[in-house]
Amino acid sequence: MINRGYLYVIVCASSFGLITTLAKLTYDEGASPQTVVFFRILAGSLLMGSWSAFSHRNKLSLVLNQSLNVANIPVAILVFVIGFCIAGMSLGYLGSVKYIPVSLSVLLFFTFPFWVLLFNFIIHGTVVSRIKLFAFGLAFSGLAICLGPSWEVLDWRGITLVLGGSLCSAGMIVGATKATKLIPTTDLVFLSNTIGVIIVGLILYLTDSFSLNQTSWGWTGIAAICILFVIGQLSLFAATKAIGSAQTSLMLNIEPLVSIAAAILLLGESLILSQTLGVAVILAALLLATNTSHRFNFSVKNNL
Repeated sequence: MINRGYLYVIVCASSFGLITTLAKLTYDEGASPQTVVFFRILAGSLLMGSWSAFSHRNKLSLVLNQSLNVANIPVAILVFVIGFCIAGMSLGYLGSVKYIPVSLSVLLFFTFPFWVLLFNFIIHGTVVSRIKLFAFGLAFSGLAICLGPSWEVLDWRGITLVLGGSLCSAGMIVGATKATKLIPTTDLVFLSNTIGVIIVGLILYLTDSFSLNQTSWGWTGIAAICILFVIGQLSLFAATKAIGSAQTSLMLNIEPLVSIAAAILLLGESLILSQTLGVAVILAALLLATNTSHRFNFSVKNNL
């Protein structure tokens, strides 16, 4: 029987993968990347806040106070860090494409599984098996083949932004692994996105980069992105709770494959031979990692 954590990752990767193609369509309708980032994080805050309010009703403030005051654990700080990482991940990733090619940005962003391994080693002393480490490297190689990035334009600003977004993505995943064991996932999405949207809102205000000038189709695209983002976040946090941060981050290499498939179906793009080979390499790496996890049954529980 398939571990439900892997099902959560598939839902997460599918949601986030569709966002990439929908974002391109939405940009063509006049929406700016910063505006899309703001609204999708705001959606997580409002939707999950409303859900928490409905679920807990008159006990909402009591439940949140209890969630943020677990004995001897700085949960409030952890939630703030996750919220900061959500903002940094989105702004860094999308902002980088202004300075470097999209394919290079995607490739560098998907170094986050390796940052997850590093964070787990520093925080928990967790060391992965050689086979699993090989699977990580193989998946990244497949992604490189798939994207065929151009290294001709190496603007330090774009490199800095996307690597910052990658680090924030890893921080969010590692933090969520701990936080989901302490507070409900819906409350975590609500609180962390509320922090994230405040940070993004302040940045948009200070840089005067917020825009509402988009067509009705643009707003439709933003609405769809918001829904997919919330579904993706809930699935991501649920996956980290079920199978751990390292395995989740590795399985998220499915996301670019979903983006490629969506681009073929919605944008009329074609799959070239190198992309086909890259997809095969990524799938082989994921299969290897999945078999390894069942075979070795994780020497350190909940950390791999």
